[in-house]
Amino acid sequence: MRVVERVVLVATCLLAGIGSASARPADGPPPLPSRSIVERVTAPDGLTPAERLASLERWTRDYAEWQAWFDQWRNTREPGWLGTRPRHPRPEPPAWLAATCPVPADDGLPLADGCRLLEQWRTQDVATTVAVAQTTTTRSHLETPTKSVWWQHIHLDALWPMTDGASGVFGVVGVHATIPVGGRVQMFVAPGAMLVRLPGIDGSQEWQPATDWGFSYRVATFVIPGMARPSILHLNLAKVWLIGGTPLPASFDSGMYLAGFSLTFRKAGA
Repeated sequence: MRVVERVVLVATCLLAGIGSASARPADGPPPLPSRSIVERVTAPDGLTPAERLASLERWTRDYAEWQAWFDQWRNTREPGWLGTRPRHPRPEPPAWLAATCPVPADDGLPLADGCRLLEQWRTQDVATTVAVAQTTTTRSHLETPTKSVWWQHIHLDALWPMTDGASGVFGVVGVHATIPVGGRVQMFVAPGAMLVRLPGIDGSQEWQPATDWGFSYRVATFVIPGMARPSILHLNLAKVWLIGGTPLPASFDSGMYLAGFSLTFRKAGA
């Protein structure tokens, strides 16, 4: 009987506990709403980890592109449309990166690569590197005989007007070769060839072959879109002699002066 009484007592206590736990006064306070304990953590500089990662990846990409450009053009001038292009500025690393580095190099994370590039960025003296490279190149040019390809001295001429602009005489297309005289000045090594268009006796336009001789002045180096090799623009002044027996107006002499531009081409990377 004592065992039965104990079982009944335990069951009664359990039922009473369940009832009191499930019963709640109607006017009691509602339960508090639940919320996640995970908050968005920001760094002291106001950037989230995702924003830091994006800025790090952007800087490493820009720095790698700048380094490739610098390795190619640090001791030479990059040709542009007319003249040379300004040097590319070196990308600045994110402000927070210096305080985060160093990290173990074998982490395999973007931060490890960023710290490695930051150390390279710190130790790289761009001005000294450029000065040393240019000095070495200049010394090499002075000590080594200059070798050039023959076709670099061939000029392609186009649309040369007569120095008397009202004459209506044009050198349409031509070719000539030069040799350096000094500085930017070059001299025709032999008479060139040109096709000239000029007014005839009856007022019509005549085509005549001609030969010319004169001087060229190097104006600028540039790159034609779609071509890898640099091009050089020259200003030319030449005396032109017509070849052929077509009668000409009395106002024209057999020798005329034409002025115009020509192009030469250099080896890629020269």
